[in-house]
Amino acid sequence: MLTSTFLYACSQTPTSQAPEAKKYIVSLKAMKYDELKNQLRKDTALLNKLIKTATFTLQLTSHFSSGEKTKVDKAVPEFEIYHDEATIKALFDDYCKKLLFEQNFNDGYADSTFSLYGQDMFSYESRFSLTDDNHILEKKDSLFKPFKDNVVTNEKAYFFRGKKIAKTDIGLKRIDSIQAEISLKFPTDFEHFSIDKSAKTEDYKDAKIEVESLKENMAQLKIPMDLYAEVIGYQAYNNQNLRMNSSALSATPMLGIDKKVSESLKELLDIFAEVLKENEEKYGKEKLDKIRQNQVDAKENMTEFDAYLNKLFEDKEKIKELGDVGLYNEIANAGKKVIGVQTQFVIVEFPDDIESIDVFVATKSVSLQNKAMVKYGNHYLDPKYFDEAKPNIVFYSKNSGRKFGISNRDGETIIEPKFDELRQVANEYFVGDEKLYWLNVAGKKMVPLPQFVSYVQTLKPGYDVFEKTVGSEDKSGVILNREKTILPFEYYRFEKHGQFIIASKTHNLDELYDLNFKKIPNKGIRKIHLVDEFIASDIKYPTLFEAEDVNKKKALVDKNLNLLTPFKYEFINPFYGVNNYFMAGIRTADGSSYWYGIVDDKGKEVTPFIFCHMSEEFDKDGKLKFCLKDKSQAMDFASFIKTYKK
Repeated sequence: MLTSTFLYACSQTPTSQAPEAKKYIVSLKAMKYDELKNQLRKDTALLNKLIKTATFTLQLTSHFSSGEKTKVDKAVPEFEIYHDEATIKALFDDYCKKLLFEQNFNDGYADSTFSLYGQDMFSYESRFSLTDDNHILEKKDSLFKPFKDNVVTNEKAYFFRGKKIAKTDIGLKRIDSIQAEISLKFPTDFEHFSIDKSAKTEDYKDAKIEVESLKENMAQLKIPMDLYAEVIGYQAYNNQNLRMNSSALSATPMLGIDKKVSESLKELLDIFAEVLKENEEKYGKEKLDKIRQNQVDAKENMTEFDAYLNKLFEDKEKIKELGDVGLYNEIANAGKKVIGVQTQFVIVEFPDDIESIDVFVATKSVSLQNKAMVKYGNHYLDPKYFDEAKPNIVFYSKNSGRKFGISNRDGETIIEPKFDELRQVANEYFVGDEKLYWLNVAGKKMVPLPQFVSYVQTLKPGYDVFEKTVGSEDKSGVILNREKTILPFEYYRFEKHGQFIIASKTHNLDELYDLNFKKIPNKGIRKIHLVDEFIASDIKYPTLFEAEDVNKKKALVDKNLNLLTPFKYEFINPFYGVNNYFMAGIRTADGSSYWYGIVDDKGKEVTPFIFCHMSEEFDKDGKLKFCLKDKSQAMDFASFIKTYKK
């Protein structure tokens, strides 16, 4: 994907017989023949210099690695691929249906500059393997994970407020959707070739792979781009002939002058040589008609790039300031008209020293493609801070000294970029350069809030939870319009659930309030939390709570704070695979252990409390694990309820 981005940024304009070439030919023919030959001798010297410059290459040797080596004493399995086409297609279709985009706000995107490791205007993420509450569906995630990086999203059209908009007109506008073609190419068969530790080059079919370096546990390879596009993996063997998987991989396109540009320069040089050999003016000038637009462009563009390189490499301070990646980006952008990519520079690392490497190449592949209207997702944020209809958006300004400011959905600037750091914590609250601010949208002002340590959440419009230092602790309180105290700074947490608010005063005491911040009779409740608060499951549970009384006994409570059971249980826990039954426990007579049983989502005890143990997680066959009369057993859950129904 990185390579395709670079190729797009540095693509060559198609050549044609444009008027500029004809004009150039006419200007040469207008000269006297001696004058023409003198000019061509000068141009020949220039072309020879440019052809020499055309041997220019730049490779980036940056590599992301832990730098750690480990002794390998056990071989990993031989390389294989998962290619159940039907399953991959079904997962890909699901991936496309649940794809969302996030927009990065930067006023520099209009420059259309290439940036290695730079952030694209749009990034994509699919919720295909996530439940509504962000729990991972492990089977989907693990099966499709190897293919996700090969998914390519080709943006075809952009829509803002229901109308199509050109990409160049987006600026800081927060668009609504992207019409896209989404494709995936994956291998179904492969072969491999080997590179020995002592090799300098390796041939594979028509491709020549150069071994830049193969030392200790790291290899640096130059792989032709056409071959690299089909490479799907690497394994190596250590000095004990134990097979290893790669532990780190970096790959960047090598910058070089496009092959067509070099060829065009040589073609033009040959034409000049023919003219210089010809004594007859008529025949000599006729030979100038061979000149083509691509040759003229190559000469002009390479002259410009050659002058740029000479100036750049004289400026040692600038090169030092740019660093490796900065220099790479600088040259890539300056040379867009002449640079092409024929080779990928690959650094592949293994846990132990390398004796030989196997490179795996796809020989058969399947290509899938779907069309989708991808919606704006705001999916990286939880909770979602922005107001979807009227968002205030932090943007980065490359054009204003690399500072941060705030804009609205229409791309209009609310706060000019002046912050070195700016983090959004709510639609109208921000932390800028380590200070808390409220955004006065109408007045286009950032109002500092030094009286608070931090903003926590908004319980309803105008009623915000802030933190404030009280003694040696940070405590939370509720403030109306940042001025009037509604609930004092005596709490460490607030949770809103439907029509009531849990205000945790201590770790052992919760208070209950309605949405008008009037205290609700607690019905004996001292502590309360969602019954599924401490479980990560793929299923959605009903809104039920586990409440605790002064004696630390538990009861099941519904969303209206009605007690569904008495305070009698030691615990009430959900099952991982069932959402309408709960495991509960009561203390044994001697107080040393528990008797287990099951209650339903209405608070009814559906089994007797006779079990010496029970597990929230089912076994690998999906059966409930339990203990009865000191004997461990497993049974289908429905059968268990039927067998032991009270």
